[in-house]
Amino acid sequence: MSTKLHHSVLKRIFRTISEKDPLPPEYSPKKVKKVLIVNTTAIGDTLLSTPAIRAIRKGFPEAEITALVSRDAHAILMNSPHIDSFVVHPGRVNLNYLIRLPLLLKNLKKGSFDLAVVLHANDPDAGPLAYLTGASWRMGFEESGFSFLFTMPVKTRSSSEHVIDVQLRNIRGLGLSPVGRHMEFFLNKDDFIEAGPFVKRLKADKKGFIALHPFGRNKNRWWPVDIAREFLRLFAKDTGYSIVIIGGRKEKDEAEGLIKGAEAVSIAGKLSIRGTAALLRDAALMVTTDSGPMHIAQAVGVPSVVLFGPADPRVTGPLCEKDIVIQKRLSCVPCLKKTCRFERVECMLAIKATEVFEAALKRLSGI
Repeated sequence: MSTKLHHSVLKRIFRTISEKDPLPPEYSPKKVKKVLIVNTTAIGDTLLSTPAIRAIRKGFPEAEITALVSRDAHAILMNSPHIDSFVVHPGRVNLNYLIRLPLLLKNLKKGSFDLAVVLHANDPDAGPLAYLTGASWRMGFEESGFSFLFTMPVKTRSSSEHVIDVQLRNIRGLGLSPVGRHMEFFLNKDDFIEAGPFVKRLKADKKGFIALHPFGRNKNRWWPVDIAREFLRLFAKDTGYSIVIIGGRKEKDEAEGLIKGAEAVSIAGKLSIRGTAALLRDAALMVTTDSGPMHIAQAVGVPSVVLFGPADPRVTGPLCEKDIVIQKRLSCVPCLKKTCRFERVECMLAIKATEVFEAALKRLSGI
């Protein structure tokens, strides 16, 4: 059975079940004692959710707040003072997911939640899971095929409004007020211990170090290796800074290839998400594509130069006005596709090493 057919059958089943539900009680913030936040997305989306999570805690200071999270989201949020407990999502909908689903549903039902808040519009099972908790009030995205399961559907996608502002606007419907737009990443002693040896090596006999992340979740957001290598060559000349390549295990080979013949080191795949964030806290500058590490740098306060390709920086870009965004406005930009329809990703190829180098020097100087 195809994924679309599965989706259609599930929609029909849930619609039939939900049609028999009584009308929800009138929403009252005073009656909210237990809250479920659903955030089963990746690194970047999770960090973009932190201003909304902070506002939820402020609005319900005495409530018990649980977060249903992906493994990456758990790594980001595990030290947050705004969340009391976590339920970890099984991941992709496959056989392992189905095996673990009964326990997941049992844990969610046991929470006896009054309110469930889904923060992102790219979780296919978020609506059904929020519904199956039995929460009286459920806020989620109206773009979902399961939007009929939300008692308070809201728009979560916008052509030009920043994701953070969309979320903060939506939770006003819950009687909540924003507590700033800044993202948060709460690090602990263990994270700095993990990063410590790498930071010490990078700072030895140098002004400090800059980090480069030329990769991305989708290949159409990668900065081409040959251009990134040229940037490394330019930056290594008399700037007095070390250069470190940031990345995950999947980028390890590409990162090792990138530093061949260059005065740089790679930590791709050598640190956890939290260890990477702790290392970035000490960086003088982050040069990055539109990616999870870009949001980590923003959350820990690292000055940044951000290379945008197909996406719109107005929607997910840096919040710091001093940070520099480089993007080539080609006829096809912005687009929301995960793969490029052209043989070469022209919007990323058009970002040259010299202009990124000049932007990096400018941002380092504080101009």
